[in-house]
Amino acid sequence: MTDFLQVMREIFSNAPIANRLARFNVKSRWADNYLGSIWDYLEPTIYIGTYFLVFGMGMYNGTVNGQPYILWLLTGIVPWYFIQGSFNKGLTSIKSQLGLLTKIRFPMSVAPVMPMLEELRRFFVMTVAMLVLLLVFGEMPNVHWLQFVYAFIAMFATVLAHNLINSTLTVIIPDYKPAMSAVFRLIFFTSGVVINMDAKHLPFVLVTIIKMFPFYYVLESFRDAFLYHIWFWDKASNALFFWLLTLLMLMVGSMIHLRFRERFIDMV
Repeated sequence: MTDFLQVMREIFSNAPIANRLARFNVKSRWADNYLGSIWDYLEPTIYIGTYFLVFGMGMYNGTVNGQPYILWLLTGIVPWYFIQGSFNKGLTSIKSQLGLLTKIRFPMSVAPVMPMLEELRRFFVMTVAMLVLLLVFGEMPNVHWLQFVYAFIAMFATVLAHNLINSTLTVIIPDYKPAMSAVFRLIFFTSGVVINMDAKHLPFVLVTIIKMFPFYYVLESFRDAFLYHIWFWDKASNALFFWLLTLLMLMVGSMIHLRFRERFIDMV
């Protein structure tokens, strides 16, 4: 617990500097492209359209669990793009910025947070677009939409937990990044982003295990807020398991990060 508290203090006390560095990284990412940061939104739009045609019109005939597939897809894929971008860049967040962090004497524990800060602007822009489409389809704002705050906190916490662990292990284990990148592609299809895991033809045991994944819980929290109007305390057992697992991962991530960070330079 002491390690966890130390890492959290370092992150919060250096948040303003981390945010400035994250904004710089976003600007430099598309500096050589004619369309610039428009690609941050154009790329997801193309993929969303493809998934809608293949799965929405092909597999589900336009609806999932009584909701238009496009709304079901958007309420899951908008947070997923935040998770995906943060997770993939989080794998190398320490290794890729080790030189910079060493020169400016910046706490290395802040590095796993920077990819998340970089993804925030795209997440909020896509969220606004999603809300507009919900209104177009007749989904009126209601008190359950306030649960967006809870879903966002849950998403941020679990991604941070994954990034703390992954960024450290990527430095320690050379083969860790390609292995996790391959696993994450599988997680995309098993977290209920584009495929309905409540379909009757799926094995019960497999679905039960998948529903224990933290990313699945996050996506369902967004859908419960905007589509199904279910409070998170109505699924108290799921919430308890998610937060216990997330807290455990945060503590483990903080512990291994502090144990190895003095040796990062020698390991790279």
